[in-house]
This record gives sequence, structure tokens and C-alpha cells, in this order.
Amino acid sequence: MSTKSFRSSGSQINQRGVAQGNTLVDPKTGLPVDVILAPDGKRRLCVDAAVTLENLTVDVDLNVDTDGVHIGNPSTGDILLVNSDGSINVNTAVDAKGGDNIAISGHNSPIADEREDFVNNLSYKEIYSFTSSNVNTKIIKVECTCETPATFKLKINGVTKKILKTSSVERNVSFKFDEHRPLPSAQVLTVEAQIDRQFKPSYSTFVSLEGYIA
Repeated sequence: MSTKSFRSSGSQINQRGVAQGNTLVDPKTGLPVDVILAPDGKRRLCVDAAVTLENLTVDVDLNVDTDGVHIGNPSTGDILLVNSDGSINVNTAVDAKGGDNIAISGHNSPIADEREDFVNNLSYKEIYSFTSSNVNTKIIKVECTCETPATFKLKINGVTKKILKTSSVERNVSFKFDEHRPLPSAQVLTVEAQIDRQFKPSYSTFVSLEGYIA
């Protein structure tokens, strides 16, 4: 006579009591299968499994206000710091021998030039010459003096731009350029002097130029 069983390889029947009901068991080990309560309120089986996904496309949306993304060095653990204005601090190593070039802007390179000479007759004589070597050369002023009253001509590329005279009271003159006159590369600024009177063989002169390279 055969006997009917109420048990199967995947379930067991608990006796009446607090844990009354059916419990799923592992057919190989006979151990109960764990169940967890999911956030949505449903009971779900606990499964230890390895999943392989192929040709998977994942879209990730990052929010700068809520998500934290770091760029760092895995060897040192150093993390790139972004300042509040979005800029980053950078350390730069420059090797002049390696051919590195740096252009520093915002600072003018001053030009200061001068020359002593003399005039020995009543004709005009060139007593000063300056040739620009940079396209961004600017001239601020040219000052001239002679130990006797004289007339000074300031020329650019041979063309007279200004004429000033000294006297027995004031022996200095200044060619000032309030807007800082450009003197592009290869252009030549010269000063010529002519004395008004001659009582000795020669008279000393002095010219100074002030400018900068922008």
C-alpha cells in the first residue's frame, strides 16, 4: 500500500505556531532560502549570483550641485582641487635648455638711452640717434641740453617732427609725447642741434631718451 507525502524537494511544512506556513528550502542543502523585505514593501528572495552583461550602454547624468566627481592620482591619492570660481591651481616646471618659452604680459620693459656729443660750428649736426628694435616700442620723452643757446630738431626717419630752442636762461628742452609715440621696428629717431652763437671751438651736448616696450 502506497503512502502519499506532502513534502517536496523545494519546500517544507511548518507546524502550527508563530512560523506556521510554507518555507522554501534549497533542494541540495536542505537549508531555508533567505527572504528580505524590499524598499517597495515586497518580500524578495536573496540570491547570490554572477551576472554577465554584453553590449551594455549606460547613460550617467551628473549634477554639479549634488554629485561629487574627483580627478586624482591613484598612486599618491592627490585629488585635483577646483576653486570656487572654477579655476585650478597649476605648478609649471620650465626648462630653458629644453626649449620652453614663456611670454609674460602686463609688464613693460623700460628703455633708457643717452648720449654725449658736441657741436663745433653754426650748422645743424646730428648729436643723437636711436633705432627701434621692437614693433611695440613707445617713446615717452627725449630731453636735450647744450651749454650754449641752441636749436634742437627731433626727426623720425629723417622727417622733422618737432623743433625746440634753449636760451641763456634755460639750457634744457624736453620733447614730450603724452600719448607715448609708437616707434616700430627699424624706425630711426634722431636729434640735430645748431648753436646760436660761437665763442669757442666747440660746445658739449647731452641727449637722453625715455621709453618702453609694451
